[in-house]
Formats: sequence, C-alpha cells, structure tokens
Amino acid sequence: MKKAFLFLAAAALMAACNSPKEPQFNINVNLANADGQTVYLQKGGQTIDSAVIKNWDAAFQTPVCDDDEMYGIMLKGWRRPFAFFTDHKDLTLEGDAQNPNAILVKGSDTQSRLDAFNKGYMDIDAKLEEINQQLEKANEEKNQELVEQLKQQYEDQEEIQKMYFFDYVWDHPTDPVAHYVLYRYKWAFGPCEIRTMLDNIHHADSNLTSNNLTLAEEYVEKLERVQAGQPILDFTQNDPDGNPVTLSELAQGKLLLVDFWASWCPDCRKENPNVVAAYQKFHDRGFDVLGVSFDTNKEAWLAAVEKDGLTWTQVSDLQGWGNAAGALYSIAFIPQNALIKEGVIVARNLEGDALMEEIERQLKD
Repeated sequence: MKKAFLFLAAAALMAACNSPKEPQFNINVNLANADGQTVYLQKGGQTIDSAVIKNWDAAFQTPVCDDDEMYGIMLKGWRRPFAFFTDHKDLTLEGDAQNPNAILVKGSDTQSRLDAFNKGYMDIDAKLEEINQQLEKANEEKNQELVEQLKQQYEDQEEIQKMYFFDYVWDHPTDPVAHYVLYRYKWAFGPCEIRTMLDNIHHADSNLTSNNLTLAEEYVEKLERVQAGQPILDFTQNDPDGNPVTLSELAQGKLLLVDFWASWCPDCRKENPNVVAAYQKFHDRGFDVLGVSFDTNKEAWLAAVEKDGLTWTQVSDLQGWGNAAGALYSIAFIPQNALIKEGVIVARNLEGDALMEEIERQLKD
C-alpha cells in the first residue's frame, strides 16, 4: 500500500509539470565508484525517476516545473540525498559516490551561491573540529584548566556558526538558498529565532512560497508543541524483544527522561556517561530514562546499549531519521531529550551538569 502511495504521489508531481509541449532540461550524473548502482532523482521528497550508472554516467531528462525547488539524487547506502539547485538548465553532477558531500554541480547559478555558502560553513566547521580534537587531548591529559578554556572556545565558535546561518537567511530573504539554509540548519535555532527569520522573509515578499519555507513553517509549529510547559505527545514503540512500550504508561509516577540517540552518533555516545551517572544517582528517588534509538541496525543498537551500560528501557522502530517518535518531537539532531513529569514536558535538551541540577530540582518539588 505504501509503495502504491509513493508511486501515485510521484506520478502526480510529474503530471503537474509535464506535458508534451513543456520544455525540459538535462541532469547528467558522473560518479566514480558507482557503476551498476541505481541513482534515484528526487523532488519534494519523492522519487521521480531512476537510472542505472554505467561507466560512471547516468542521465535524466526532466520537465520544467513552475517552481525552482531543489532536486536531489540518492544512492543506496547514503544517509541522505545530495540536494542541488538546477535553475531549470542543463547541468552536470560530478564526484565520487563514496563522498557525496564533495559532489560538484556545474551549470546552476543558484547552486554556485549555495556552494559559496557551504565553503564558509565548512571553514567554521573545520575550526570546531580542531577545537574538539584539542579538547579530547586535554581531557586525556586531565588538564582541567585547558579543558574549560577549550569548552568556552567551542561554545564561542558554535555561536559564530549559528550567526553565519542566521545572517545569510536574514540578508537574503528572497533567495531560495536562504530558504534551504533555514530548513537544513533548523537544528541550530529555537522556535522564536525561526519565527523571526520567517517573518523577515514574508515581510520581504508576502507572496513568496517554496517547499523549504513550507517545511520550515511545519517544523516550527511542531517544535513549539513540544517545548517546556507543553503536555507530552504520547507514542508507543517496541523494545528489543518486540514488546510495546507506551510513553505515558512508563512515565506514570516518576520523573522520566526521554533520550533520543543512536549507536552511530558520536555526540550521543559522549553524552551517554552523563545519562548513566544521572540514572545511577537518582533512579532510587523516582528518576527513570526511556531511550529512543535512531538506529536502523538492531545488532549495532544493542551492542552500543551493552557497551555504554544503558540499563534502562530502550525502544526503536529501526527507521533511523524516520523514527516516528522523533518526528513527533521534531528531532532534527541527536542527542536530544525531554524531561517529563506528571504528563508535562518540564525541560528540553539537558546535558552534563545541567541535567543533574534539573533532576535534583524536579525531585525536590
């Protein structure tokens, strides 16, 4: 039934912008290490065409639609599609299937602007990685003074990164690249900040619409629904033995941390010892944890649970970023968490000392 729905959705999308008289443009794909693989062309989250790569090459002939939304290509094994702008002109994608983030797009002015944005982002990200490596070394050497200095540097660089995103969206409100940036990096912002950027875009052009703007609007509406002070959104997922676990039932009579994580997520694994410490310290006083995994591989998930000593209840639908509970709670990055008491979300995204302090405070109330 699901396959039939996807087919009909893709067919409707193609019919809306395709007729014998409509102009078309070509998308040529040239990817090393991909011979024999099927490359899928996507638009609006739906697969609209596919081709088998032969001698590194594949090609699509694509109808011109009324909008100028992004397209994407996807290969089996990639974590997410490679998104790109076309400007409805013939273009070529060149790169290596084993490094999709480095694919070059030739022929689109809009994509060139996105490439320039991405270069600045990667420079900032490289600085963050450099500080992180220094921080790991300082931790190994137990140099606490340097650790604190580097933590502050890391936070400062994260703020630089966040403002880089914000400034581009604010300064280019009608640019489709800005709309992509807003939705792609939504994880960097709270709901108020996202609303501010959306208001600025609509002030610049009240009639402006795009798929990324629609997605950002939908995301912030859901995000506002799961902030501190809001009642929980209930869900049920299976534990590793296939037994259904319902959030509201598990949370009855206790302070519960819903912890969204995955075995493949380095930041999650780094934060796990803090959650373990909180569980060991406060469990006897009525604190509990529900782990919600964004894994797709059950064996990897369970191996990480055992290695990290996660002795509380774990659930997953093994759908990765498509995890239904994650979608319900607008999880755009991991680790994230929600602290729940008496059916209400009392705090979001607590880490380290802040997690310990809030649990202590809630258990005293």
